[in-house]
Amino acid sequence: IVTNMAAGGSSELCEAALNTAPHLIQFLESQNLALVDQSAWALGNIAADGPKFRDRLKDNGVLPPLIKLLDSKDLNLVQTACFALSNLARGEGAQQEALVKAGLVKPLLHHLRVDTVTVISEAAWVVVYLTSGPENVSTQLLEHRLIPLLVAPLKDFLDQKALAIPLVRALGNIASGPDNNTSALINEPGFLPAMLQFIQSDCRPVKKESLWLMSNITADHTGKDLIKVIDAGFIPVLSQIASHQNFDIRKEAAYSLINLASHGPDYAKALPHRELLPGFLDFMRTKDHELISLGLRYVQLLLNSGIQDAPALLSEMNGVDALEEVILSDDRDQHRLASLLMDTYFGENNHGSRVPTPIPGTPDPSGHSTNGGSNLNPSSLGSSVDPSNLPPQYLKRASMSAI
Repeated sequence: IVTNMAAGGSSELCEAALNTAPHLIQFLESQNLALVDQSAWALGNIAADGPKFRDRLKDNGVLPPLIKLLDSKDLNLVQTACFALSNLARGEGAQQEALVKAGLVKPLLHHLRVDTVTVISEAAWVVVYLTSGPENVSTQLLEHRLIPLLVAPLKDFLDQKALAIPLVRALGNIASGPDNNTSALINEPGFLPAMLQFIQSDCRPVKKESLWLMSNITADHTGKDLIKVIDAGFIPVLSQIASHQNFDIRKEAAYSLINLASHGPDYAKALPHRELLPGFLDFMRTKDHELISLGLRYVQLLLNSGIQDAPALLSEMNGVDALEEVILSDDRDQHRLASLLMDTYFGENNHGSRVPTPIPGTPDPSGHSTNGGSNLNPSSLGSSVDPSNLPPQYLKRASMSAI
């Protein structure tokens, strides 16, 4: 009854269920496994009702006995305990740090090694919430070899559809952190081959999560390992997705392609622009601010790539019309950047023939590095500024917790 009350949704029922918490916590140490399982389930439902409920449960001492359940030989009980712990790990960093201090890390990560796909998936949800919290929590997990533990079972999840989501999301959270995390992932055996398959999954949520993960991988500011992403065969697959899927899926692939191109002309030239450009121009013709920004960024990178026929290719595919549409936009930043691109590359004195200078901080076509470090952004520019002087932008996106 309490389990159903906690899941019922109304504040009165949730408050009533919370009043039973001391008894439920006591039941976690019962010898009756069915009672223990039901109590852990009820506590998980209570924890899902909000920060106030999680704080009360923590104050009532729920963490030690719940974490102890991870030592059980009963995998159903372990799965229920992981469900409750994942709900307790939601929210602000204090919850996540409290779980780590209570001794969660070692018993939790043990279940990424040896269990069934359902238990691994449930344990990975706990990792999702922990890695979306303070960086020091993620650091402690990484010190316990979290990356190999998450990557090793990926091959077993290729046909598991939604069960794979927490593994992919946890890896994406790690990739959204410092660049050394990105490098560790790229160099972990089995990671890139698995992700190449996951971004082609026929399970839409898995595909979308995997593309988000790769957008953070390609946003590595150093770029030192990105050639391995290219060599693994991601560009043709990402290009196909960015050109032929629904907008929300195309957008995720677009981030990765733009991030790759942002690392300099050599990377930009590796993209199949004749295939990609129509899709990015479609972005610019929408009313969606994010899509328009992605389209503009791609056009800027294409024109600045050192590809001689880039302006002509844009003209051939009605890109000038797309730029003119954005110039009419109410968005100040988009209006200015579109105007700069138009004036610089398609003004009366250019005739679409100008070969621009490289973006600062990236290699020019000869392989030499240009002067970087500028903090300019489009909204601060005057009409006389060359858009090729904009700094590189690697579009790394923040970590995610479960919806």
